[in-house]
Amino acid sequence: MEKQIAKKATQHNHLVNAKFDMSTYEMRLFIAMLSRLSKSDTEFSECQIHLTDLMDKSTGGKTYQIIKDSCVSMSKKVIQIESMVEADNGAMRKKFIVLPLMAMAAYQEGEATITAQFNSKLKPYLLNLAGNFTQAEIKQLFRLKSFYSYRLYWLLKQHQAFGQRYIEIDALRDILNLKDKYDRFQDFKIKVLNVAMKELKNSDMSFTFELEKKGRKVVGIRFYFATSGSLKVLADGDTGQKQIFKDATVELDVTDAGVAIPGKVSLKDTLAKLKLSNLQINRIIQRVPSAQIYKTAYDITLTLIDNKSLNSAAFAFSEFQRRYFPKE
Repeated sequence: MEKQIAKKATQHNHLVNAKFDMSTYEMRLFIAMLSRLSKSDTEFSECQIHLTDLMDKSTGGKTYQIIKDSCVSMSKKVIQIESMVEADNGAMRKKFIVLPLMAMAAYQEGEATITAQFNSKLKPYLLNLAGNFTQAEIKQLFRLKSFYSYRLYWLLKQHQAFGQRYIEIDALRDILNLKDKYDRFQDFKIKVLNVAMKELKNSDMSFTFELEKKGRKVVGIRFYFATSGSLKVLADGDTGQKQIFKDATVELDVTDAGVAIPGKVSLKDTLAKLKLSNLQINRIIQRVPSAQIYKTAYDITLTLIDNKSLNSAAFAFSEFQRRYFPKE
């Protein structure tokens, strides 16, 4: 019996931030497999994927070869997940795990469906998720044509409650598995950022961004998007942000402080979410550049999400102390 297609896809945030890349066909197969998962699943079963989920136009007699190439490539994909964990001595340490994506994939020429199954080692990241996960509408994902748009959609969706997300350029390149591709930032901006901005313009994750620079070098990107509560409902029932942002980017030097940007969450509100006291907040604002405050706050937020046993205020202030005034 064919499984009912879900309206939402759910992933653990470790998977949202994992390192991997895919072609367009592979991405659509991955989305289709996500759509066959349900809340009640405790194991991955073989799922039937219609060819129309992968292809929206004629392939000129090349269907079999395209599917074969995509499935063989997917069977070789590994997901690299890296996180911060607390060691026995209380120090935070990096941890990585490498997981094969697929258990199997099969297709017979002339048939209308592909049979595919996730690797069982992915269960902690896709099944029975009780927290630290992100959800997305399947129909929003299927509209995307670029893999970079797909990855950015999830990365921004994870932080939708905050209305912004800062990512260091090297970290983003690593997540997208670009390696030596688009070494020049202008190429990266055209091929990745601008393509994603155009594709996501009419989705529920429309965004604009500012470039943070150290001298002439771009070191990070701060993305801005509407929070969940501010999304308006379009006439066809989809959520979107078509009128929220204009197509614009801002360049900001990370050595600048107190730069006011429309729509940005204030420094005090950002720090207050970490449960810091007013005295601690004022001390940080007085001594740390604003761009670095936003960056550090988001680094701390991600660590707290992964380590719920940590005391938010104590860890946050100790991290600011470690980075900016360690000798005091």
